[in-house]
Amino acid sequence: MDVHTAFAQGQSLMNAGRYDEAVRALEHVAYHRPDYPDVHNLLGVALSMTGAPLRAESHLQRALELNPRYAEAHLNLAILLSERGAYHASRDHLREFDRLAVPADGSLPEAALDDLAKRHSDLAERYRSHGLNEEAESELRRALRLRPAYRDLRVALARLLFEGSKLDEAAEQLDRVLQQHDDYDQAQLLRGRVELQRGHPEAARAAWRRVRVGTAAVQARAWLERLARHDASVETVRGNGSGSGADRADGADASTA
Repeated sequence: MDVHTAFAQGQSLMNAGRYDEAVRALEHVAYHRPDYPDVHNLLGVALSMTGAPLRAESHLQRALELNPRYAEAHLNLAILLSERGAYHASRDHLREFDRLAVPADGSLPEAALDDLAKRHSDLAERYRSHGLNEEAESELRRALRLRPAYRDLRVALARLLFEGSKLDEAAEQLDRVLQQHDDYDQAQLLRGRVELQRGHPEAARAAWRRVRVGTAAVQARAWLERLARHDASVETVRGNGSGSGADRADGADASTA
């Protein structure tokens, strides 16, 4: 099999999720064309998917030795480094990726904008899973700079801000979504939780009453019932003349939104 056919086969196998087979095909190419940065980049990704991070890193580094301006290899290496906790090195490669991938005038094809925004979003989730919320926030903001109208990205940022108790910033992000998509249930559900934490139970109640479909509606009804029980307990305590020591209705873990 010639190297061009083997490389195309490796790409197809990667797209099909057959990573072990992709590694074998790409190793054939790398043996015959060791000066080909594209194969080292793709082989690095394939190896990372088969649980061989050190070998993956070696090939991604080789891709960058051959082509220091290889933006995609910088991003793939940043993701790999972040997975093993090398966050400073990961950020260095991420900065290089941002510098190389986005032209000064911001002009990129639509498909490229989608791809880059998704990569930043995926990396944000990786950071978040390791408890690195500031890094996750930076990645989501990068994604939104590329795709400011993507509501799922903005709600993900709002949820992250909410989890970090940045309530006003979370509300601002949700306002931007709901101004354009008042019927977006996930945004209304989260908006209710944000407002409750800010001490605005009526605003929370109004947001949850707008959620009427699917799983989000079930969650909204649960929050409305919880708020109603809280209000009833407060009235009972007041009626007994015992003060207002009722538990707060918004005491749940912020991460359960």
